[in-house]
Amino acid sequence: MELIDIVDEEGNFTGEVMDKDEAHDKNLLHNEVAVLIVNDKGETLLQKRSANKRFDPNKWALCAGHVDHKEELVDAAIRETEEKLGLKLSKDDLIPFFDKEITRGKTNSHITYFYYIKCNLEQNQFVIQEDELSEVKWFLIDDVIKMIKTHDSSIVFKENRLELFEKLKVVK
Repeated sequence: MELIDIVDEEGNFTGEVMDKDEAHDKNLLHNEVAVLIVNDKGETLLQKRSANKRFDPNKWALCAGHVDHKEELVDAAIRETEEKLGLKLSKDDLIPFFDKEITRGKTNSHITYFYYIKCNLEQNQFVIQEDELSEVKWFLIDDVIKMIKTHDSSIVFKENRLELFEKLKVVK
């Protein structure tokens, strides 16, 4: 059981705490974090979600996850990155990036808070969480943008994420 805090449109806690799956089933707003990983070659690391994922199985996505009950955003970003990719980060490694994004859907309504890190590891140096991911791969940021624009079904990103990746291109 993974407990998460339910939040309002501003990201403020409502005082309600429940299991992540129940929050999804009830379509209640909750916090998530995403960590964009970039290297010096103008690439971003994407992870392929495993086939057993409830949402977007077998699609390329960011390193992202839920903020646990009573967990700070930055701590969630550190935890998710270590769990999914084996990267041990400190708070100083994470740079807040982009505005928070509210996603309202039929299920899994959430507010995403974005961070980025610089990392120059090779793909095979990441230790992936195999029940969550099937692989990781470096993509040129321009290629991700093209994939979004052509509605490539192998990625989770829609056109609302174009600005995110355009801004990522100028990260130094």
